[in-house]
Amino acid sequence: MRWPRLSSSVALLIIVSVTLALLHACQDASKMTEVDSTAAAVTKTLTIIGSGTGDGTVKSSPAGINCTVTAGQAAATGCNAQFNRGVTVTLTATPKTAHAFRGWFRTCTGTGACTSVMTVNRTVDARFLKGPFRISISGGVGTGSGRVTSQPGLTPAINCAITNGTPAGTGCSARYPAYTALVLTATPAAGNTFTSWGPPCSGAGTCRYTAIQARTINAVFASDGSSSAALVGRWGATFQTPVVGIHVHLLPTGKVLFWGDRGDAELWDPANPGAGFTALGKTYRIFCSGHTFLPDGRLLITGGTITGTMGDPRAVIFDPTADAWSATGSMAQGRYYPTTTVLPSGEILAISGSDESGTVVTVPEIGNGSTWRRLTNASLSIPSPYYPAMFVAPNGMVFLAGFQATTRYLSTTGSGEWTTVGDRIVADRRLGSAVMYAPGKILYAGGGDPPTNSAEVIDLNQAAPAWRSVPGMHFARRQMNATILADGQVLVTNGTSGPGFNDVTSAVREAELWNPATESWRTLAPEVVGRTYHSASLLLPDGRVLSSGSGEGGGVSYENSQLTAQVFSPPYLFNSDGTLAQRPAVTSAPSTISYAASFTVETPDAGSVTHGTLIRLSSVTHAFNQSQLVYPLTFSATAATTLGAAGPTSANVAPPGPYMLFLLSPQGVPSVGRMVTVGP
Repeated sequence: MRWPRLSSSVALLIIVSVTLALLHACQDASKMTEVDSTAAAVTKTLTIIGSGTGDGTVKSSPAGINCTVTAGQAAATGCNAQFNRGVTVTLTATPKTAHAFRGWFRTCTGTGACTSVMTVNRTVDARFLKGPFRISISGGVGTGSGRVTSQPGLTPAINCAITNGTPAGTGCSARYPAYTALVLTATPAAGNTFTSWGPPCSGAGTCRYTAIQARTINAVFASDGSSSAALVGRWGATFQTPVVGIHVHLLPTGKVLFWGDRGDAELWDPANPGAGFTALGKTYRIFCSGHTFLPDGRLLITGGTITGTMGDPRAVIFDPTADAWSATGSMAQGRYYPTTTVLPSGEILAISGSDESGTVVTVPEIGNGSTWRRLTNASLSIPSPYYPAMFVAPNGMVFLAGFQATTRYLSTTGSGEWTTVGDRIVADRRLGSAVMYAPGKILYAGGGDPPTNSAEVIDLNQAAPAWRSVPGMHFARRQMNATILADGQVLVTNGTSGPGFNDVTSAVREAELWNPATESWRTLAPEVVGRTYHSASLLLPDGRVLSSGSGEGGGVSYENSQLTAQVFSPPYLFNSDGTLAQRPAVTSAPSTISYAASFTVETPDAGSVTHGTLIRLSSVTHAFNQSQLVYPLTFSATAATTLGAAGPTSANVAPPGPYMLFLLSPQGVPSVGRMVTVGP
């Protein structure tokens, strides 16, 4: 058969059309956007609003904003301007004499320059406060005695006597002009110990604070008959590890599996630490892989490293009952720095990372433990530093919390689909840490460059979820870890407060505890060593927390890395005198808990226990725990030694897999966790 001959003019038209189509298809999204923007520039509006009681000005670079704030109210002119989309705008705030700049809210946080990329319309709150400010001293949670004094020459002076945790009626507060620098010293009375300062200070040294708002500063004293462990917890001694603990997992056997880049994978039993470590080898280079637990308790590892940032497409399964590896089906593309998330169906979502050529993987994949399918309609570039924070939402979809500023739902049905939820308040949370602290509720803290101490939450149970600011940590940090404790509070450990990717000279050793009920932070005991990039923390079955790793990358050689670990005992494990608190005992518990089904637990403490938790086992690396979540339990006594409760309502709030079951005493002391499987 012969095709009909085309006229020269028609042929030319076809050639031109095909050429244009090919040129258009070969452009990436950014190039196409650049062409469109030259035709018609798109602008976004930046608006300054004022708050507080003070006066000041806010100016922008590039020019456009020159905003006067009076008594917390922004002027009618000069306080909004339009900027081309994509332009980076830097705002500076200058308070009037005798006034203070308290900080930025909404788009930015802190008191330094506010930098924002104008991808959407943005509103920035500049809060100024009018001085003078009252600074007060309190005894906080302490029960001891001592005295707090200010530096010589300060007028008026602080000379505050604290008796049994109660400050005196005089000498414990004074008013100071804005930006007065205070240096406070705590001296314990005989038979007492000074434990720590409360925010904005920490530790047991001098407290330095510049007055920019009214503030109550806690000075915690403890009598020698009591112990600081009940207030700030206690770190055990560091111990050596055969490899750098970068990828760390709590197995259903109660043992901990971890590995770095060099060396073997190692197995360690926290119940028998003297037994040392068991080397298990590796089937391929699973460094910088993703991982989480399958419904049957086996650990699925996805991707890894070929060389540099080039990702491996392979996957492997670790069976904790046999301490053995087995190969499984490879993904369609390699993934270096991916996140894996167990779905309500028990399948596993693998997302982001870079492939065999080092290119960002845009198409998510769904695995069942042996084969994979691609979500071809859900292409999205989630670039470096990868390991995006992903959580199963109560609606059954998967929520992308970060690092990108715009948060989204991913439907994993069919070929997949993304739906925008909204922007976070703080756009840059790179290498901060996010955690689902209750079903559908997420805390995102820290991150950015320079790091922030700010935090925000979102409730995905709401019809229109939106991010909301909560009080920030006492320390700015990135490269941190957030761990759900047995009582549902969140422990933050590790990280650096310095700028750049991994400033080890600014390591934050103090732990911090976030209480979801009060949305407040409390500074806890400092770790012996600083742990930054490539550190990891997880909850152990006895309610303690393992902290490990740091180094083997991020500008730190293997020889200078932390081949150590340390175990933290949270305050809930101690009586006020420092002795170990009595725990609820679990005589027996079911091996499997089914959705919305009743179950019973045998305990001699049935008369006092009314609450508990289910906490999914941890699988953590690179500042994100890809497996942990908590489901709260309410118990009622059904017999003298029997408690009854209902299992999670659905797989959307507790995806199938291995969990620890904890009972909590009325004082919040946890039992030793029992391993259970949650599922259909």
